[in-house]
Amino acid sequence: MKPILSPFSEKMLTIQSRKEIITFRKEEFEVVHHFYEDMGHEFTTTETDEVTLQQVYNQYREKYKLPFPEQIQAIREKYQISASKMSEVLGFGINVYRQYESGEVPNQSNARLIQLAKAPEEFRKLVLLSDAFNEKEQEKILKRIESLIQEEKKDYWQLIINEYLLNADAQPSAKNGYLSPNLAKIQQVIVYLLQHLNPWKTGLNKLLFYTDFGHYRYHGKSLMGLQYRAIPLGTVPSNYDKILANAIETDLIQVEYVPFPNGNIGENYTTKNTFNESLFSAEELKTLQSVVENFKDKTTSQIVTLNHEEQAWIDNHEQRGLVDYGYAFELRWI
Repeated sequence: MKPILSPFSEKMLTIQSRKEIITFRKEEFEVVHHFYEDMGHEFTTTETDEVTLQQVYNQYREKYKLPFPEQIQAIREKYQISASKMSEVLGFGINVYRQYESGEVPNQSNARLIQLAKAPEEFRKLVLLSDAFNEKEQEKILKRIESLIQEEKKDYWQLIINEYLLNADAQPSAKNGYLSPNLAKIQQVIVYLLQHLNPWKTGLNKLLFYTDFGHYRYHGKSLMGLQYRAIPLGTVPSNYDKILANAIETDLIQVEYVPFPNGNIGENYTTKNTFNESLFSAEELKTLQSVVENFKDKTTSQIVTLNHEEQAWIDNHEQRGLVDYGYAFELRWI
């Protein structure tokens, strides 16, 4: 969070943090609480409160295997119906589904019904049982459901590829920033970083880390949903070789192998693709801009050195372990 002007004096205040226990639905969850302090007063802002609540909601959803807002929205959008119609099909109040998409945590019974609706065959049963559609509307949605059933059969191998590349069937957790991996966004972030920073392979992997963890630090969820592992050269996407190989094979990026005087071979990437800004929210675009601003004058060697100063790498590199996104709140260089 940025420094702010104190409401009690003319001082600029930097964010402080400490671990605290928050009670939600009669259960306790540990979070990193962010606050400002001046003249004996502690206070928070809307931004800091949202990050605190997001940490609680993330942990509660993970504990009870509840769907996250992005997953809830994606289920509805694939059927191409409104949130109010989805509420009717599921038997909720007219605005309940919309509230779940906006971040309200569903109770367990409603969550299970939403998750059941993800399967087109099951959703068809719910549509036939509901009175949400007139005859013409029902015919249209049933055609859409049948089309999805056939698409899923044809896209079976693409689903296997996504799982191979990204562990795409993984539930949101502290290891992927509480977001299922999104291949389209990953590809576009790579395009954006190549266009603005032209990093070598080693630098690109660290910049992906700072993009995901930097976004989590300010918003309580990652931007791409990638898992990261601490290895000798820094914190990198756990499947970075597969991701980059796929990007080369699909012509998203081009690679040039450059020999160095010490005998090593460097990989320099370029892209001819145009960055698709429409896939990203204003907050996500701001995160990407922040990464560029922070690292635009840094060499690959400098990026690696800075990355080795992060607690996320220090605590995990000896075991080459997956890095918990909680380390985002200890970032030094973004």
